Amino acid sequence: MVSCSIVIPVHNEAENLQVLIKQFLDKLGSSRQNVHEVLLMENGSTDNTLQVCKRLEEKWPDLVVAHKLPFPSYGEAVKQGIMSASGNVVCVLECDAMDISFFASSLEVFEENQADFVVGSKQHPESHDMRPFKRRMLTYLFNCYLKIFFKFPGSDTHGLKAIRTDTAKTICEAAITGGEVFQTEIVLLAHRMGFKVVEMPINLSEVRNTKVSIHRRLPKVMSIIKELKQSLSRFPEKN
Repeated sequence: MVSCSIVIPVHNEAENLQVLIKQFLDKLGSSRQNVHEVLLMENGSTDNTLQVCKRLEEKWPDLVVAHKLPFPSYGEAVKQGIMSASGNVVCVLECDAMDISFFASSLEVFEENQADFVVGSKQHPESHDMRPFKRRMLTYLFNCYLKIFFKFPGSDTHGLKAIRTDTAKTICEAAITGGEVFQTEIVLLAHRMGFKVVEMPINLSEVRNTKVSIHRRLPKVMSIIKELKQSLSRFPEKN
């Protein structure tokens, strides 16, 4: 039986977190028996997100565990969550993207021993990506860069993931980046290190207003590419 540690990075989510976690747990249905723990990785929030995490921990003491990082870092929150996981599978979700279908389907993949790493791809032909056009365009352009610079064989690296815990910890120990780029690095490393990676569709919509500026984000891509080149240079491409 798959025993899953769910890792959720949380930053300034005090207003929505309690409702979102309750909705997710209520909708799990039969998949809830597979949830070993929910690790809330609070990182550098300036509101009372940590207090909300603690309240959730008190409400579900045998399920929810609140962790605190002293600085804001999505990548470090994910990494420390993975390294703290004690289930045999770790699933990385996001507060505004807790897709029940992805979670349940990824469990089936591991139950049938079909993969080491599952990526929830917004670019999958069966995905329903209802985010604004600008955000969808950024996803498309970024993955084009990855294909050009690294011959990335997949279609997406950001967002939801489910990984065998031993595989996830091996990849985390090899990773050298932090911040947002970390989630891309671990997918690229999984391919380079020879793990079996599969992609699955996800359902995604905008639950909060997000300011997206292509002009501000695109210049950062070259810095990200440099960091990824440094990481992947240690693992030659497999023929």
